Amino acid sequence: MTNAATDTRASGVMSRLARNQEGNIIAVLAAAVIPVIGLVGGAVDMSRLYLTQARLQGACDAGALLGRKTMGVGTWAANDDAANTQALRIFDQNFESGAYGSGSLARDFTESGGNVVGTASVVVPMALMQVLGQESKTIAVRCQAELRIPNTDVMFVLDTTGSMSDPASGSSETKISGLRKAVKCFYEALAKQNITDVAPADCGETANPTDTNTGAVQLRFGFVPYASNVNVGWLLPTEYLADQWTYQSRQAEMATSAVASPVYGTESSPTTVSTVNSNPADSAWQNTGRNIIQGGITYTWYSVILAADCDSKTVPNATSGLISDTSVLASQSPSPLAEPDALLTRTYQQERRSATRTYRYFYTGDRTKPTKKGDCILQLKDTNRTNEVVTRLTTTPVTWQRNSSFNGWTYKPVTYDIRGFKSATNGTRTTSIALPLGANGANINVSWNGCIEERQTYRGPDDNPLDDWSPIPSDAYDMNIDMLPTTDAATRWGPMLTGAVWKRYLVTTSGSGVKSRSTQQTLDNVFVGNLDAVDMVVPASSCPSSSRKFQEWSPTEFSSYIDDLSVGGNTSHDIGILWGARVMSPTGMFATLNAPENVTIERHMVFMTDGETNVVNDNYSPYGIHWYDRRQTPIGTEPTNLQLNDLNDARTIALCTEVKNKNINLWVVSYGNVGTTTNDRLRSCASPGKFFQAASVASLVANFKAIAAEISALRLTE
Repeated sequence: MTNAATDTRASGVMSRLARNQEGNIIAVLAAAVIPVIGLVGGAVDMSRLYLTQARLQGACDAGALLGRKTMGVGTWAANDDAANTQALRIFDQNFESGAYGSGSLARDFTESGGNVVGTASVVVPMALMQVLGQESKTIAVRCQAELRIPNTDVMFVLDTTGSMSDPASGSSETKISGLRKAVKCFYEALAKQNITDVAPADCGETANPTDTNTGAVQLRFGFVPYASNVNVGWLLPTEYLADQWTYQSRQAEMATSAVASPVYGTESSPTTVSTVNSNPADSAWQNTGRNIIQGGITYTWYSVILAADCDSKTVPNATSGLISDTSVLASQSPSPLAEPDALLTRTYQQERRSATRTYRYFYTGDRTKPTKKGDCILQLKDTNRTNEVVTRLTTTPVTWQRNSSFNGWTYKPVTYDIRGFKSATNGTRTTSIALPLGANGANINVSWNGCIEERQTYRGPDDNPLDDWSPIPSDAYDMNIDMLPTTDAATRWGPMLTGAVWKRYLVTTSGSGVKSRSTQQTLDNVFVGNLDAVDMVVPASSCPSSSRKFQEWSPTEFSSYIDDLSVGGNTSHDIGILWGARVMSPTGMFATLNAPENVTIERHMVFMTDGETNVVNDNYSPYGIHWYDRRQTPIGTEPTNLQLNDLNDARTIALCTEVKNKNINLWVVSYGNVGTTTNDRLRSCASPGKFFQAASVASLVANFKAIAAEISALRLTE
C-alpha cells in the first residue's frame, strides 16, 4: 500500500510538471546532481586507489628485493634478522604510514627456500563516494623475489705468478691462499653449494649456503691460470700442433774417421750350384782314438792287458749310414773386400759321408810272451763308402761407415720434427719425444708439460709498441681469438720444450788457452768443444697449472682444482686474457662446447692479477726467448724489458676490447698493492662498473662475492 501511494504521488508530481513547465529546470538539475557526484567521485577515488595500489606494490617489491639481497647466501634470520629489517625499512621509505590518507597499514616479509614473499595492505577512505554509501576500500598486494641464476659460464683467468706466494697486505696469509678462499666463496655464492674446507666465517657469512638453484640451470666454470705462459696444450686437438718447430737449441758436432768399416747386412738363403757323388775305396783299419758307446755300453778305445784278454774283448756292433756331415767356407768374392764393394758372395761346401763301419780290438804287444801285458787298441774300418759334396752360394749386402766421435756442441736455432707429440696411446697423449741432446749427442727424452709457444705474431716496426695494436694487425694470428688452424704452419702452435732450449754467449780464451763463457749474449752460432769445459745457460721459464674448459663442478672437484694451483714465474697479462677468451669463446675452437644449440648463456670472465707486467727479455716465453727470437720486436735491436712490458700492456688492452666486443662481461680484480697507473689500465680493461680493487684477503673475498651476487640475477618472480 505504501509503495502504491508513493508511486501515485510521484506520478502526480511528474504530471503537473509536464503540464506546467515554469521552474522545471531547477528540479531537473537537482535530480541530476546525485549521479554526477557519483561519476566524479568515483573517478577521483578510483585514481587514489590505483595510485595507492601502485605505490604499495612498489614498496613491497623493493622490500622483497632488498631483503633477498641482504640475505645473500645465508639465512633470513642471520645477523639479528637483518634481511627482514632491511626489507621493512625500504618498504617504509617507499610507502609512509598514512600516505594518500590511508590507514591500517600492514606489511610482512617471510622467506622459504631462498624465496622472499611479502604482503602489504592499507585501508583507503573514500571521499566523494561516501555519498553513495562506499565508506572505504582495502588495498592488498603480494610480492616475491629470489636470486635466480640463468645459464651461466664463468671463466677464471687467475694470476698465479711468483708474487702470489707473498703475504697478503696486513696478514700472514699468502695471497694465493686468499685467492683460493675467495674463489671458493665465489663458488658457494653462485652455485649455492657448500665447500667443506671453507667455513661460513671465511666467506663473511654465518651459515653454509642453501641450494636454491633450479635443476634446469646450467652453471659451468673454466680456468686459465697464467704467469709468463699458459698451460693449454692438453686442451688443443693434436691436429692444431705444428709438425716442426724451431728452438734456440744446440746441435752435436761429430768427428768422422777417414777409414770406413764394412757393415754386413743379412746373408741370403743358400743357393745350390752343384752336387758331386763318389764311391771311395774301403779305408784301412785305424784307431778310433775315443771310447765308443752303444746300447749304454762303453767300449774303451785303449787299455793295457794280456793278449788273450784283448782277443776276447767284446767289440761294438757294426753300423751303416751317415758317418760325417761337414760344411766349410770354400771362398768369397770379392777378396779382399774394399770400399765401395756393396755385395759379398760366399761359396760353401757341404760333404756328407756314408759307410758300413766295423770294429776290432788290435793287440800290439809281444804275443810270444803270453804273460806280459801289452796295448789293446779299438780300431775301425769303413767299407761300402759313398761321398756327396754339395756346393752352395750366398750373397750379403755391404754398407760402409766411418766411426764418429763427439767433438762438441754448436749452440744455434735448430728445427726439430715434433710430430711425436701428435700421437696418443689408448687415448693418452704423448708427453715426451727423443731428441739428440744428451751426452755426446745421444737421444734423450725431452718432456712437454703442456705450455705452448704461440703461433705467428706481429713484429713491430720500431721500439715503441704502444701504437701498434689499435687495431690489431691482421697478420697477428696469435691475437685472433677465434681463428682455427689451417694447413698453414703459421696458424698452429708449438710445444714449449724447456729441455731443448739454451741461451748463447760468446766464448773467450785466456792467455793460457783456457776457454770460458763471457757475459755477452750473441745471435751468432757458438761452438763449444768437448774438452772446453764451457756450458751455456738454460733460460728461466715457468708453466702454471693446466687450464680447464667449461664444465659443471662438484664442490669437491672445484676445491681440489683450486688447492692444486701452482705458483711461480713472471707476469704476462696478455697471454692470460688471450687464452681465457679462446677457451670461452662461443665462436672459436671450442664453439661446440661453449655454444650448444638452443641454449642461451650469459658469459663472464673474472680476471684477477696481483701486480705489474713483468716480462724478462731472456726468459723462455710463449714467443721463444725474446732476446734471441725477436718475433715481436725489430730484429736489429735488442729488446729491453721496458719495451716488452709496454708491448704486453698494449696487447692486453687490445685483447680486453676484443673480449668485451664478444658480449662477454669482463670483471677485473686488482689484488694487493698495485700501482695507480696499472689500476687505471685494469679499470679500462674491465666492462663498465666491473672493476674491483682488493688490498687484503678480506676485501678480495668480498669482491668475489660481490661479483657472484651481481651475476646472480636478483629478480621479482611475482
